[in-house]
Amino acid sequence: MLQKIKGFLNQEKVRWTSRFIYYLLILLLLFFMYGFNDASAGSYIYNDF
Repeated sequence: MLQKIKGFLNQEKVRWTSRFIYYLLILLLLFFMYGFNDASAGSYIYNDF
């Protein structure tokens, strides 16, 4: 049983999918931490030029 689980987790599709989900969750977490601001919502770097 343990060999089947190890074999499943070592498949390239499973490893790629798990990495994709992991990095997608990190990206979404960063978006929610820093908010979805557009240019008019916050301080815009080119306003003073």
